[in-house]
Amino acid sequence: MGTPKRRPAVSKPKPRTKKKPDYVMGPTPKDVFSFSRPEPPGPSARPLPALERLELLVANPDLYDVADKVYPGRAPGTPGRRPAYSPFVYLILLASISIFDTAEMACANFQHEHMWKIVREGVRQHRGDAAADGLPERGPQRHHWHDFRPKMLDALQDLREASRDAWINRALAQGMLAKKRRGTLVRPHRSQVITGDGTVVRPASDQIEEFTIDERTGVPRRHRVDPDATIQLEGGDREIYGNKLVSFSVRDECSPHSRIILNTDTARHQSKELDPDRQEEARVAVRLAMEIRTRAPGNHTLVYDKAWRGMHRSQLIRAGFLVFTRQYDGLRPQPLKKYRYEATGCTHDVYAAEGRACERLITVEGKTLYTPIPVREIEYRNGGDSRFYHVLEVHCRNGPHIERIPVYETQEDRSLDPRTKRMRFNRTEHLRIIPPGTEAGERLIGFRQDSESGFSTLDETHRLRRIPAYGADGALLIYIGYAWAKNSVALGITRRTR
Repeated sequence: MGTPKRRPAVSKPKPRTKKKPDYVMGPTPKDVFSFSRPEPPGPSARPLPALERLELLVANPDLYDVADKVYPGRAPGTPGRRPAYSPFVYLILLASISIFDTAEMACANFQHEHMWKIVREGVRQHRGDAAADGLPERGPQRHHWHDFRPKMLDALQDLREASRDAWINRALAQGMLAKKRRGTLVRPHRSQVITGDGTVVRPASDQIEEFTIDERTGVPRRHRVDPDATIQLEGGDREIYGNKLVSFSVRDECSPHSRIILNTDTARHQSKELDPDRQEEARVAVRLAMEIRTRAPGNHTLVYDKAWRGMHRSQLIRAGFLVFTRQYDGLRPQPLKKYRYEATGCTHDVYAAEGRACERLITVEGKTLYTPIPVREIEYRNGGDSRFYHVLEVHCRNGPHIERIPVYETQEDRSLDPRTKRMRFNRTEHLRIIPPGTEAGERLIGFRQDSESGFSTLDETHRLRRIPAYGADGALLIYIGYAWAKNSVALGITRRTR
């Protein structure tokens, strides 16, 4: 036996430390971001048994169309063994893993006469009597799944893209993501808000060393190791070993079980040496949002976490999204503009502090005070690039002054400073279209928490809160099946309600 090869050590990310600001923020004013009434609570969703979820899954016509598109039937005379079941059966089986915990339990349920009858009736409804009667008397077993799973991994991106298009089209057909704005810029309708999130899913094993030495016998022992998993921080300080997934979803207002997952992909965080195709979470999330924008144009609101910085938000704002994220910690206030009014002889020094325009003042104790300036209106312009403006009401002893400032990355901001050779001002890093800490911002944060529950359900769906797969592609395949199961429930419940 040769010398065992060791996997490179998994480095731990450094937790972020918060620094206390050396300035004082004034109270949040009542302005366009304030609401006269809070968001009404929606009705609670009733729990759905596994049998009902399976019935809704096989009743989804989009699933059969995507399976036929990604895995076309083998032409007569083509070499190679034909699969024992049609491709849509394996896609149903993939989605059923999220219903029955594991592929083993899904196959076991498909051996039951009653469960398999539900699948055959779904096939009969969408593919006719010949396709349903041509199926075997029992469903696929584990060896059938293991035979077809490599084909699904080989065509994983084709499956992801075809599923994405079907999910977005289904959301549009159900009245979500309407091209014409519903609600206002400050208070958009729930169906116009796209929420995104990234999460680390744990693989089937936490082993990080492929070989270990048994201390008692001295014999090397080999372990199954996830080739893509790393230790990552979640929630700022919680370490989790696994693969990161990014997902976007939308749901209707006050409608339980209406969430539709729109797009998903993996975010690889290993080093360039181990994974040349790596792409960190923020960039993956921007790419996925742009894919949604291409297929569902309109004035939508996009909500994500602090993984997006100014460089990411500026791209999405130019594309037409109203982007909301929380403010990144540790940002120093930046000067915006000093307004001088000769008629009244007054001067107002305006800074960008904690996501909004503030007037800089000095208190009697000598401390720096940033007083948020009320925003009376948000203006939206759509030309070659989308632009957003805040109409400010600067308070003054001589009467209020009305000023208009851009809250998008202007051409002047993008120009390079000849002294530093850097962009003059990263405006979208320091200013938000909807500032955090306002009632409008808190409403949108609540929507993102709703999106996070989708990943929590994903963890609880599978045994020991682990994805039954190894590798980033394996985790993505399981999540695509989970998304099909969730979206099929949304479609079926909506049909019943209507």
